[in-house]
Amino acid sequence: MNENLIDAAPLWPNGPTSLMHLIRRAGQLTATSWSTSVSSGLSQIQYAALIVLEELEMCDQGTLGTRVGIDKATGTYVVDRMTAAGLIVTRTDPDNRRRKLITMTDEGRKALNATIPQAKGAEQLMVERLSKTEVSDLMHLLSRLSGVREGEPTD
Repeated sequence: MNENLIDAAPLWPNGPTSLMHLIRRAGQLTATSWSTSVSSGLSQIQYAALIVLEELEMCDQGTLGTRVGIDKATGTYVVDRMTAAGLIVTRTDPDNRRRKLITMTDEGRKALNATIPQAKGAEQLMVERLSKTEVSDLMHLLSRLSGVREGEPTD
C-alpha cells in the first residue's frame, strides 16, 4: 500500500469512489500546483487566453471564450481584467460593431513568456506521481471527457 495516498474519497453510495469527487480533487490539485509554481501573476484562464492569442494573433471575444473554455459572462470579466492590466487590447470589429477584436500587447507577451516555464513546472508538479504512459492516458481521457481535440504531444 502506498503511504502517500490518502483514504478520504467518499463512497458513492457505499460503492466505488465518486468520479465527480475525484475530478473535483484533481481540480484542487491543479489550483494548488499553479499557485505553488506560478509567480507571474497570471491566472490559469489568463494564461490560456494569452496562449490562444499567441496562436491566433487576433480573435473576437467569442472565439477566445470558446478556445479557453469559458462562458460569455466569465469571458467579459477576464477580458476586462486583462485589458486593465495592459495584457491585451480590444477594438470594435469594423465589419460588425457588436464584435470585439482582441490582440495581445507587448506586456502580455512578456507575461506569457515569463509564465510558460512556470506553467510547465506546475504541470510537472501535478503529475509527478504518474508515469509518462499514465500522463498520456490521462490527457487522452480528459480531452475526450471535455470535448477538446487532442493535439500532438509536447515536451
